[in-house]
Amino acid sequence: MARRAALPARRAALADADALEAFENKVFDGDQLSRRSFRYYADTPTAILRVMKQGGALAAYSLLAFRKGSKIARLYSIAVDPAHEGQGLGRALLKTAEKDARAHGCVTLRLEVRIDNKRAIALYEKNGFTRFDEIGDYYEDGATAVRMEKGLTAHIIARSFKSSRR
Repeated sequence: MARRAALPARRAALADADALEAFENKVFDGDQLSRRSFRYYADTPTAILRVMKQGGALAAYSLLAFRKGSKIARLYSIAVDPAHEGQGLGRALLKTAEKDARAHGCVTLRLEVRIDNKRAIALYEKNGFTRFDEIGDYYEDGATAVRMEKGLTAHIIARSFKSSRR
């Protein structure tokens, strides 16, 4: 059984851009975000970039994006250092992204994931995401993406129902 994540997920700062770029290049073989992109996402109101550090080193990050006027948030990326896999960091970042999306007024969270990333797909499905589409030739190496989504309102409605019964 995986251990619970004990690392806090804080919002990234502009000063994290170099570490994020190096981390991105370490974790992903292609489709990597640039330092410039990380600086943009750390400083824009249309995204929430979160980092988890252990011993001063980056252990994981997530990127959640919003579109003005839309109630759909997009989980653009979750990355966990292979040395920290199985510690619950991905799940913790996913739950934080859901909370952030709700706080931003979103009712749906969507994402794309490589069809061959079985571990990530299992994490998303275990946490209530469902597949709704596939996009061929989505990644720079030609891999297919699975599109997944999760409704965020059920949790809010259930909490409201419990509150009204007291």
